[in-house]
Amino acid sequence: MRFVLYLDIVNHCNINVLAFHNDYGIDFIINIYSDSNQTALHFLCQNIINLNNTIIMTGDFNIRDSD
Repeated sequence: MRFVLYLDIVNHCNINVLAFHNDYGIDFIINIYSDSNQTALHFLCQNIINLNNTIIMTGDFNIRDSD
């Protein structure tokens, strides 16, 4: 396997798209950190990204319930 950090798909300081190439193609792992202003989540809502081969999207979302 060969891992690559893609900045051309998502260029945001709080979103990392990591791809790994294997014998079957390319799969993606996406890591998201949402700061207190939730800039990464707002960015994702405004910029729909279609990565069909996303295996996992994870991160520290820091979303607090107002109640």
